This record gives sequence, C-alpha cells and structure tokens, in this order.
Amino acid sequence: MKKLHIINLAKMGGVERLFIQYINDFSGGRDDVICISNNVDPAIRQQIPQQKIIFANRLFNQTALKAPQFLRKYLLQWRVNRSQAEVAIVWDLVPGLISKPKRARLVYYDHGCSWRYPLNAKTLGFMSRLDGVISASYASNRVMKHRFNLACPHHVVINRIITPTHIDNHQPAPDSPLRIGTASRQVSLKGISVSLLMMKELLDRGHNVTLEVAGKGPDLEAFIALARRLNINKHVTFSGFQQDMSVFFNRTDVYMSTPVTEPFGLSCMEALYYGIPVIFPVIDGQPEVIKHNECGIGLMPTVSVTEHEKLSGIHVDFPYEVYDPVGDIMVPPRLLSHLACADAVERLCDRQTYHRFSQNAKNRALTHFDYKLFKTDFDGALMSIAGN
Repeated sequence: MKKLHIINLAKMGGVERLFIQYINDFSGGRDDVICISNNVDPAIRQQIPQQKIIFANRLFNQTALKAPQFLRKYLLQWRVNRSQAEVAIVWDLVPGLISKPKRARLVYYDHGCSWRYPLNAKTLGFMSRLDGVISASYASNRVMKHRFNLACPHHVVINRIITPTHIDNHQPAPDSPLRIGTASRQVSLKGISVSLLMMKELLDRGHNVTLEVAGKGPDLEAFIALARRLNINKHVTFSGFQQDMSVFFNRTDVYMSTPVTEPFGLSCMEALYYGIPVIFPVIDGQPEVIKHNECGIGLMPTVSVTEHEKLSGIHVDFPYEVYDPVGDIMVPPRLLSHLACADAVERLCDRQTYHRFSQNAKNRALTHFDYKLFKTDFDGALMSIAGN
C-alpha cells in the first residue's frame, strides 16, 4: 500500500524521530513525502538523505521561493491529489487542505498536538474530513475524544523505538557523584527549570550530584542563566544536541522528565533500555511509558505555573489544558515540586532500590516496546482505515 506523508520537518522532535525510523525501515523509498515547512532541519536530512521531499509551499520544488499566501492551500491540495497513494498520513499537524483527497484515505496521526489545537474553522474542518485517527498513546486517544469526539475509527498505536545500540551493560548502581540527566528541546514547557531547582535542593542537602541537560532550543540561555543565579552552574552541564544519545544515557544514573505535558515520552522509553530509573509527572501518557514504583517514580504535579515562575523566574508558556489520567479529565497545567523530585532522587540513592528499579526498567523496555510491533500495529491500523 503506497502512502503519502504530510509532515513539518523544520526541527527534530519526537514525531520526526518516529517518522524517520518508519521511512528508513519500512518505506523502501516508495512513499511520497510532503513537507509543510519550507526547509528541512539538517539533523533530519542527514538521516534520510535519499528521500525525495516535496515542499508544500514552494512554487518550484528546487527553489526556496514560496508561493503567495492565498495560493498555498490550493497548491497543497493539488500536490496531495497528484500523489497515487492509497492513504495520506498527516503527522501531528493541521494542514490547510480545502477538501478530502480525491484518491487517498485521510488519516491523522496524533503525537500530542491535539492538546493545543484551537477549536476554529480550520481545525474543525480538517477533523471533519478524516477517515481515521491513530494516536501515540491512550492519553492522546482520550484528549482527541474529549476535545473533538470524532465519529471516524480511532486506533491507539503506542510509540516504540528501535532498540538502541551501544548500551553499556555494566552492573547497575548509582555512582558518586550521582549523575542525573535530562534530554529534550530547550523550551519552558519541558520543565528544565524544575530539575535546576531540584539540583539546588539536593546540593543544599549535602548530596554529591551532577546534572547534564542535553538538547537545544530557544530557552537554553534562560536555563543557563538560572543555573548561574542558583549558584549550581559548576555542577550542571548543558551539552547541547546529541547526535549519539547512547553516550548521554551511558553516563546517566537517573533520568528526569519534568514537562507540563508529555503525550508519550520517547526519551523516557529510551532511558529504560539503558536501565535508568525515571522520575516523571503523572500526566498525559507518561504512566503508559514508566510504571510507578517499578522502573520509575511518578509524582503528581502540584505547582502552578505562577508559583513556578516565582521560584525560578521562568515563565512556562503553555496556555492549554493537560490530561489527568487518574481522573480521566482535562486540567490546568502544573509542574512538579522540586522538593518532591529531590525526595525521589534520595530514594533512588539506596543501592538495593536502584538495582531493582534498573532491572525492571530493562525488562519493561524489552517486553513492552519492541519496535517491530509498532510497524505491525501502525500498518494494521492504516489497512483497517483504508478498508484493505
């Protein structure tokens, strides 16, 4: 079954990473790709160098000259209809389509953007044209139903990644100093500031700890400045974008995931493969990745955005609701308490506890997140929607 993929490739993120794996491993160069952005992130292009990419908004594909704004939706529609694909997959965005594709069944893949879509004519018009939805988590499925209540078929295909290579299989035990790590796009909603406040607390309690923050993004300098204000910068390393994440994970003892929203944490899943216990908020799809008290410690977010800004000076820009998986309701965003995070780290400092969590992490990764199942489930959902 030939497929058309519609995606924004301007920057690397979780959905782009999953798309790259799918294209490289299962497409065989047969699928069409329409890119909504006018350029492709070099980190993405490096991983799919042979893939032909059609740019939705360019007048001519070989030049960066954009079509006039009023023509772009017609140009996109023409390019979609020109494809001979049986199914068109829209990866986590709302494109400016003016009608259903003439040939392909229209499928929306939600990786978390459904939390943020405005309920306007463009969004609702696109949703009404869908033949099916695939969600990356049960949380995504519930958010879609809470917000849009679509009549079309809705499948859940949980995120999975290819088993990482170069895993250091040394006996798991926290080292001294205890090496804490977090990796994400450097934006306020990822809650990096929570980890920095936690580091200050742990150092004040007399613990020998370090923190590595991997990733790039627009709020990186604000986080660096906060580390300086807290006088913890000698204990924190901002290591930037990591091409080879195995190096980062192999030198990490505890992984911090502190976002205000996370539909399904790929980096948390990757940490489990390396036997790294994860501290995480019980929001959205996080509990679907990490099992509380088995391979990580789940904490309820209790700090409001306003309270966190008073503590850190960092304004978390997320004016949307998040999914509470305990109550199955949408709630205002909150952040983790840095004090509760420090308590969780102290619990993992016990060697026996750490060893148990670490072994459970590896077992969960191997038994629940086999990437071959993603391909089978994803293509199975597509075939069901396409009627094959």
